[in-house]
Formats: sequence, C-alpha cells, structure tokens
Amino acid sequence: LTLICDVLESLLHPRAIVERNDVPLRSLEGLEQRKGILRGSLSPVTVTEHGLKYAVELLEGQKTGQFLDQRENRKAIRRYAKEGRVLDCFCNDGGFALNAASGGASEVTGIDTSEPAIRRASNNAVLNGLAGKAKFHAADGFEYLEGAIQRKEKFDLIILDPPSFAKSKKTVVKAKRGYRELHTSAYRLLTEGGILATASCSHHIYEDTFLEIIQESARAAGRTISLLEWRGASPDHPVLPGMTETRYLKFGILSVI
Repeated sequence: LTLICDVLESLLHPRAIVERNDVPLRSLEGLEQRKGILRGSLSPVTVTEHGLKYAVELLEGQKTGQFLDQRENRKAIRRYAKEGRVLDCFCNDGGFALNAASGGASEVTGIDTSEPAIRRASNNAVLNGLAGKAKFHAADGFEYLEGAIQRKEKFDLIILDPPSFAKSKKTVVKAKRGYRELHTSAYRLLTEGGILATASCSHHIYEDTFLEIIQESARAAGRTISLLEWRGASPDHPVLPGMTETRYLKFGILSVI
C-alpha cells in the first residue's frame, strides 16, 4: 500500500489519498474493513458532472462518494423531464432529481431512507440554484409509492434506482418479488404517456430477467409500455464478454402508451 501511495503521489500529486476498503464483501473474504486518509489532508470536495455541482463526502458517502457508473444515464433523464412532475425514488445525493430539474421539470421530489443522503441532496440543490424546484424527503421508497397511490398522485416521470436487491444468488427470488412490487406501484402512479426510468445494479439479476419483471409489472398494473432506451454503465466501466458480472447495471427508459 505504501508503494501504491508513493506512485500515486509522484504521478498525480493529489491533495489527499483516501482509502475506502469498507465494503461488506471484504468480510466475506475474511479481510479487514478499513477507511481513512492515507496521505495528505482532506478538504471539502466538489465535483462537476454535466454542468451540475455535487458536494462529495469521500469518507462518509456511499462507496467512493459518487456513483460514476450512472453518469450518462443521469444526463439522459433531462430529455424526458421537461415541464413534468418528477419522482426520484432512492435518490441518494439527488443526481437524477437534479438532472430532471435542470432538464426543465416543473416539480421534482426525491426520496431516500438515508437522512445523510437527503441532506446531501438538499445541499446539492442549493449549490445548483435548484432548491425551489427540487425537494427531498427521508422516506422508505416502497412506503412512499404506496402512500402516493392512496393519495391518488400522478407523475410524468418516475426514476427507480434502488440499491442492489440481490447481493447473492440465494436472494434472487426475494429480489424479484421486490422489483415487481416496486415497478407495479410506479406504473400505477404514471400519467398516460408518462416515463419510467428504472435501474438494477445487481449482476445476479440478468438483463432478460429484469426485462421480464418490467413487463410483468406493467401487466399487473394494467399498463401497456414501450421501451424507449436500454442502457448500461458509463463507458469508463468496461464490459468483458466473458464476465457477466461486468454487465451488472441495467437501465431502461420506458413510456406508458
């Protein structure tokens, strides 16, 4: 590790080198979970993505603080948001919600169970001058969708980007039930001609399985759908044909017709 830090410092001259070896997978392999500052000092970090600014918490944010695999998908949302009422479930730091607001949405609501994530999202809205249009609330995504159905709410665009429901093959059956429930509720909340943008980040849920869930859920909700776009991770996340787990991110954009 010392050698790696020496090389990074000689090549990149960073202000700080941060270690984030705190993923649960390390425990399964019998490895210690660690995080901290290895070199230098860590000052507040702000990154710019497609013209939007994000305050990133490298030590306390999820994973490395910013989900770069969804970078191009976040930008793609803009073209479906104009003048629409938007719901971003599992919004984390507000990436999709802020892109929807930037794309001309009339009203954006972001939901996440994590209060720290909601604070980051709200701060990012202020940072980008979008606080008047994008509002964020701490709530369970499933419960919020069900409550919105009871309140007879409608949205023109709903974004579903949940955490992985299937972290192992043992949990695939339960994960599929969760995805069906989530999508069925979302379809019931969409207006005619509304748009659903939905993601699965589990490599245990294959593309054909995810598409099947998307279609079954639409049928259960009594909606007919059209697939507008089928996307994956950003180009800097290469896919190796012989390793299905590298094609882990599925991202579909669908229209209710």
